[in-house]
Amino acid sequence: MATKTTKKGVVKNGIYIRGSSYYICVKVNNVQIRKSFGKDRRQAELALAEIRKQSTVGRITDDWSGFEKLTQPKKLKTFAEAAAEYMAERAHNKASTLRTYNEHLKNYLLPEFGHLQVSAIEEQHVAQFLSRIANHLSACRANSTVTLLRSVLKVCVRRKIIEENPADGVPRLREQQADVDPLTKEELELALSKLTKLFKPVFTCLAWTGARPGEMLALRWQDVDFVRSEIHINKSRVKGCEDLPKTGSSERYIPMLPPVVQVLTALKQERKVAELGGNDYVFVGQNGLPLNRHLDTTWSAALKKAGLRHRPSYQLRHTFASICLQQGANPGWVAKVLGHSTLQTTFKHYLRFINDPSKENERIVSMMFEAKEPTKEALCN
Repeated sequence: MATKTTKKGVVKNGIYIRGSSYYICVKVNNVQIRKSFGKDRRQAELALAEIRKQSTVGRITDDWSGFEKLTQPKKLKTFAEAAAEYMAERAHNKASTLRTYNEHLKNYLLPEFGHLQVSAIEEQHVAQFLSRIANHLSACRANSTVTLLRSVLKVCVRRKIIEENPADGVPRLREQQADVDPLTKEELELALSKLTKLFKPVFTCLAWTGARPGEMLALRWQDVDFVRSEIHINKSRVKGCEDLPKTGSSERYIPMLPPVVQVLTALKQERKVAELGGNDYVFVGQNGLPLNRHLDTTWSAALKKAGLRHRPSYQLRHTFASICLQQGANPGWVAKVLGHSTLQTTFKHYLRFINDPSKENERIVSMMFEAKEPTKEALCN
């Protein structure tokens, strides 16, 4: 421990460890102050270096104000406390987003990091945690969990609780792109014919609008315009919670193709919508309440009855896109109907389905196979 004597008093600077925590001991003008750094030895060493610097400044200039900041209590916060603050400040987020965050915290992050001071979380710990949860979670969900951890710690960095984010150096797992496995038009018609009267309308609309399941389940009659033959997508309903659509570009108007007009017209007449009011849900169960049942179970049963291989109901969105593109629809129009913010997203998923009516590219490439091989005499000449 170094000791410096000045006319203003004695300053003692030192670093020591007690248990598993590092401490700085500072004595200024006979007033001793201790400061804990948890398991963060590097921060303790940096603080000690700053103390020595301020000791020199105070000895030379007789100005000891630099010690005021150094002797303030260090902000200590557990990850559980930091996460609680993070969630409280994001109460305005979509209900589905908050539900996902709470699941990540409850099931994975709090059991692993909740009791730790944020300053004690290290990159190696985060990397090992990601590797471990990847054994029983998809790469997408594991990455999403660590992304939330990274976001909470990012706020701690911004608020000077820690200097660096230990999760920044941990690379994301490679995510396998979801398969696009659409049905043909004939397969789609066969599967729809196996649905009950209650579910056939909603699946028909999913197949011929390209809407996401949550967007269809949130549809109300006031959003259906039979005059302009279009549907206004402005909400999404997931697990009984209604909120805004997935992204800003997801709020959109989509055309009502003939199959959609047919089923919605019949449904409107049957339900006597004019008497019920336009704010009622389009797709309801036998109890009159909006459908909340997971659609995959119903769709899987219909595919089985039709003798078709299993596909999640979300493939109906891919089916719509692939059929439209194969029929020569403009990719920009398809992107707009699907609610993609850029054409890049549409090309990423559906490039192989885009039809080239002219076949000019195939003809040009095929010409090289039609050229006759030169004869032996021609080669000699």
